[in-house]
Amino acid sequence: MKYSRTIMSLSPSATLQLSAKAKELKRSGRDIVSLTAGQPDFPTPAPIAEAGIKAILEGKTCYTPSTGILELREAVAESYSIRRSMKWTPANVVVSCGAKHNLANLIRAAVNPGDKVLLPRPYWVSYPEMVKASGGIPVLPEICIDPEEILKAAEQGAVGVLLNYPSNPSGYVPSADEIRNIADAIADTDMWVISDDIYEDLVYIEGAAPHILDFRPELSSRTAVVSGVSKTYAMTGWRIGYSLANTEWSKLTGIFQAHSTSNPCSISQWAALAAVEGKADKEKNEMYSSFRNRRDLICSILSEVEGLQFERPEGAFYVFPRLPAEQDTAAFCSELLEEEGLAVIPGSAFGAEGFIRLSFAASDDDIREGVNRLNRFLRRRYTL
Repeated sequence: MKYSRTIMSLSPSATLQLSAKAKELKRSGRDIVSLTAGQPDFPTPAPIAEAGIKAILEGKTCYTPSTGILELREAVAESYSIRRSMKWTPANVVVSCGAKHNLANLIRAAVNPGDKVLLPRPYWVSYPEMVKASGGIPVLPEICIDPEEILKAAEQGAVGVLLNYPSNPSGYVPSADEIRNIADAIADTDMWVISDDIYEDLVYIEGAAPHILDFRPELSSRTAVVSGVSKTYAMTGWRIGYSLANTEWSKLTGIFQAHSTSNPCSISQWAALAAVEGKADKEKNEMYSSFRNRRDLICSILSEVEGLQFERPEGAFYVFPRLPAEQDTAAFCSELLEEEGLAVIPGSAFGAEGFIRLSFAASDDDIREGVNRLNRFLRRRYTL
């Protein structure tokens, strides 16, 4: 049997593979500490879970419109109209099976074979594969794109750019000046933008993360904003994300979704509505405070590990240190897991060889023990 050459060319998700490997070793009886998780380690807040249970008891278990229930699309449109100081309607909103699904749909609707798409490094592991799956060509500049790079890429045929701030894997949040310069450069091209804002509520600097629509609201006609309830409300398994884009782009993503997954889980949509309406904001704020404290903890103890260099993350729940000297971080992480029972993600998965990603969406004890195991492994490996 012959298979799709395009799909065969895609790389597996390193984050999911290593997380699965750590779980497998733990089930076999190994003492494993995992700092791989891209998800909160808290239960879904009770008001949200109760909304899901209520939906089941009320029989809301049938198909919904493929782009999501009107109530949720209305709530998302209202919330983001306030957040971005511009008018969005339910026609601009598509609810999908997680923000990853929204991203894949938007890329599929915007990319033609041979199109070049800018993906600043380090990028989230799935971006290049999504572009390639649509026949596009990933172009990989550095973390915060220089305006000249944007203009040059546009001249060379780039059609779009994916932005992700706060960043996964680094927790990086650009300055207002950096984002303003990016927005100005994009405004001078015909490029579209997908802004992956899934960590928008996990920002540890004063105020919100700067956004291109803050500085160039006219870019809303060719900018898609992607977010969801997974990270902020500990709802990763509920699989609800949403995108806001111009009505034609949203219509096309909706058509594609209708022919692939159809609607997201009906129960999850009603649960997500409770989150978007603010019914679990108390729990949301408590989780945020925990993540901020854990950020401070992991940075404090990592700073005592000789040979590591890292920038203090200003968002998300990851820290992305550079190793003393490493050319193959995939092999490094594999050996670290086997020898010390510590699971972390190699920077090569994010286009940043020489780095590793540690998640601080873990207990204080796991963070301390994990960094201790990393320190022990580094000292032995590099004779520090």
